[in-house]
Amino acid sequence: MKYRIAVCLSLVLSLNACGIFYKTHHKDLLIDFHTNSLSHSGLKLNGYYFVELEQDYGENPPPFIDDYIKETGIHTIKQLSVFFFYEDGYVLNLRGINGLSRYYCAEKDHYENTYESAHRTIELMLQTQHATDKRTQRLCGFRPDDIDHKGLVRIENDQIKIQTYYIEYQSTPGAGNSAYLYELNGQLQSDTSFVIHSETRYRTNKTKAEHAIFQFRATTEKPNVDNYFKRHHHRFN
Repeated sequence: MKYRIAVCLSLVLSLNACGIFYKTHHKDLLIDFHTNSLSHSGLKLNGYYFVELEQDYGENPPPFIDDYIKETGIHTIKQLSVFFFYEDGYVLNLRGINGLSRYYCAEKDHYENTYESAHRTIELMLQTQHATDKRTQRLCGFRPDDIDHKGLVRIENDQIKIQTYYIEYQSTPGAGNSAYLYELNGQLQSDTSFVIHSETRYRTNKTKAEHAIFQFRATTEKPNVDNYFKRHHHRFN
């Protein structure tokens, strides 16, 4: 699956100030966040949904991955793309999580090019959000006031629609960044899995076929963030 896959070596959630100041596009296409709910959707919500991916790196790979490639000669890196769903239909997405990168909010004793090491990275991110010092709280708190990687999900019968915003650069120099909407559509397979059939990128208004099966992994906690769209509802009037 190729949609929006990128390794983010900071905190995955674009831990920079640019996400705060932006223009938000496609607001008229959003799922109605006022009435949307997953309370009786049939999906388990006490964890996250993930798909296993592989990224092949050529020249100039990112830090730590370059060391791994030099040491092993292996250019294919195992990654996870993850969605956290909430009862009010809110979505938080983590992309390109791997087991090799030194994430500030997920320092480990062992770094491996395995999916389990990537899952361990997510587990540590969830733990670190409760850090006691203010700097770590700020950097590892999943940025509740930043729309980047945040979205909405709606389930009707066995059909699932996931809309997520990502901050992207403008092609015009000096124009700043903008938040653009992506939409995934698919079908539930059970209460612990769903398959994505298509992705629409509204910036170009193009839809392409996909086939990605997301599986469930239970956790004792999730990112402690409010629904961005309800918290900033005035921006979507």
